[in-house]
Amino acid sequence: MNRPKWLRPRVGQNRRRPGTRDADIRREEELRQAEREAEGTPGHRSFRQEMRAARLRQEEARKKAEEEARARRKVRLEAQAYINGQADSPEPEPEDPVEQARKARLERQRARRLGRRRSPQPEPETKETGRRLRRRKPKRRLNKAKVALLVASIALLIASYVLLHQPWLAFGQLQVVGDTAVTLDEVKEMGDAAEPLNIFNINRKKLLSSLRSDYRVEKADLSLGWPNILKVVITDRKPALYVAMEGGQYAKVDPTGHIIGLADGITGGDAPFVSGWHISATDLGGVTDDEEIQGILKFLNQLDDDLKQRINEIHVDDSQSIRIYLHNGIPVILGSPDNAVAKLKTFKAICQELETKKIKAQYIDLTYEKPYIKL
Repeated sequence: MNRPKWLRPRVGQNRRRPGTRDADIRREEELRQAEREAEGTPGHRSFRQEMRAARLRQEEARKKAEEEARARRKVRLEAQAYINGQADSPEPEPEDPVEQARKARLERQRARRLGRRRSPQPEPETKETGRRLRRRKPKRRLNKAKVALLVASIALLIASYVLLHQPWLAFGQLQVVGDTAVTLDEVKEMGDAAEPLNIFNINRKKLLSSLRSDYRVEKADLSLGWPNILKVVITDRKPALYVAMEGGQYAKVDPTGHIIGLADGITGGDAPFVSGWHISATDLGGVTDDEEIQGILKFLNQLDDDLKQRINEIHVDDSQSIRIYLHNGIPVILGSPDNAVAKLKTFKAICQELETKKIKAQYIDLTYEKPYIKL
């Protein structure tokens, strides 16, 4: 059965291509616009187009105003140059301030976009040489009052120095500090201090040199005390032992081997004495070179002060063996000086045991590998 014509599908008939309808709409709109322009009507425009047209009109008006202002400025400059007689070499036309501000604004915006700092403005150039002008620092004017005060202060200091060093001026006191055998008169003589005493005229360098070279002095120093006192701080040498010397005298020897005293006998009990041994004659202030005495001093210098005070006598026999007698009467045999230094810790421990436990023994021998106690 055949379908009626109005029910038959129309395949491929009157089919439009894609975009044909849009093209027809644009063509019709263009024809209408052309008709409006021919009739003298501007037609309908969007808000964006209106704003753009307004900006273009403002820009054209601004350019026109700038050109007119430039022309007026040029005429004014030419007239001024003609009046001043500089018609042949008129001054260059300065740039419009508005244009300068616009360029500066654009430059700042560009610098912000690039993340850089604003470049410093170039220094002005001279008309004749074209060199850049340097800013001149303002000249400092001298303050006469300050200069006068400075000069007066310097003059006062010089006058005070000269006055304080006059030999006829008595100024200050001299004191000897410390338990020393050096007297105040000896200190004045060493420092060339004449009467009346002026501590500024004392030769301090010579005073210190003389004191430090004295056989009785171990250390010497100077210090100032309030208000005008010059203190001489002296530390005397302390005796470490007494030893017999050729000629029948006894020598007082300090820990460094210096002979700090000579006497016919033992004058004090502040140090142990060495029996069974003697040294060669040495002048006062000299240093003994006896190896046995130097070994004993090396041993004693490593002991505590309390333990040194407990030693009463140090005996050296014919075989150069050292025997130490403590205050309790117990002898401790150490042997040679080298063996005594090696047995130092053992000697300290034995002395501690004798003190705490009250041990009674005939003698203690440390020459063996283990200490031997004879009860």
